Amino acid sequence: MIKRTPTSKVYVYAPAKRVTGGVELLHQLVHYLNTFKIEAYIVYLENNNIVDVPIPNEYSNYTIKVSTSIEDLNKNIVVICEGIFNNIYSTNEAQILCWWLSVDNFYICSQSFLSIKDMLSWNLKKGIYNAIKRTIKILLNKRKRKTKIISIKKLASIDVLHCYQSEYAKNFLVNKNMLELLPLSDFINIDFAKGNDKIRIRENKILYNPAKGYEYTKKLINKTPHLKWVPLVGMTREQLINEFQTSKLYVDFGYHPGKDRIPREAVLNGCTILTNTKGSAKFFEDIPIARQYKINQNKTSLNQVINKIEFMLNNFEVIKGDFEFYRKRILNEEKLFKQQIKDIFDIE
Repeated sequence: MIKRTPTSKVYVYAPAKRVTGGVELLHQLVHYLNTFKIEAYIVYLENNNIVDVPIPNEYSNYTIKVSTSIEDLNKNIVVICEGIFNNIYSTNEAQILCWWLSVDNFYICSQSFLSIKDMLSWNLKKGIYNAIKRTIKILLNKRKRKTKIISIKKLASIDVLHCYQSEYAKNFLVNKNMLELLPLSDFINIDFAKGNDKIRIRENKILYNPAKGYEYTKKLINKTPHLKWVPLVGMTREQLINEFQTSKLYVDFGYHPGKDRIPREAVLNGCTILTNTKGSAKFFEDIPIARQYKINQNKTSLNQVINKIEFMLNNFEVIKGDFEFYRKRILNEEKLFKQQIKDIFDIE
């Protein structure tokens, strides 16, 4: 468990010059810790080195302090997200909180420093590729590799607190014998749904994110030239809101590495959604919608999925209430996130 004193400082590592949902969440943690009168800092990393760079403009609305060094004292706390867990070796005395914002991205982002055994168990082809790549690198450099390897077994054995953003991540950690676990989720900006109380004419449009499961979605698009598919790409915030508020359905057949942002934004703005059962989508706690709106791609034909899509479009007014529970959960996320921070850092 984290043991905080009145003089403790919290350092949150974040990739430099990055603007993503996960990186924003790291800034949100620092923001609320500072709001709660805890001395907290963002520490920007580039190639595993601390760098002095400005805060991205996208995070200017948060209360953020930046540090270019770590006071490696036992009373202090260092927060590290799953894509940069190799930085657990950067401190000797400070307490460490490992924050699992994603499961799949842990493997994707850790390919240069995760043990080959763990890589092979996740993806045989990528594991073999990384083994060969590392061997060649060592041979070419003619010296020992400087990169320190981590493993899931190592993460389970050291004295750190593991926090999880999703039930999917929690399930993974339990199965990997991680002992100290607490929830630290996230939230989306509910201002994103402003204007949703207005009566809007919704069209039979199907929204999708080309970055999420497009190979499968493309098969559906090719078989349904009579349906209107809208890719959510290259849009301003206002354009995105407009699409959510004038469409009936958002589909997501990606790998769902954690509680994704876009499905929640779609539901918050009145869309129905259809997902697969991969990653966090498998867990009701992460995407709390009826199982009839989750497709097992291995057991469902494309024609069956198309029939489901057409049913949801044609019966939107009948089924939209099925997503009200999810919507209420989304509206409560920020309050829950703040309480989880208080619980973890022992804030009154």
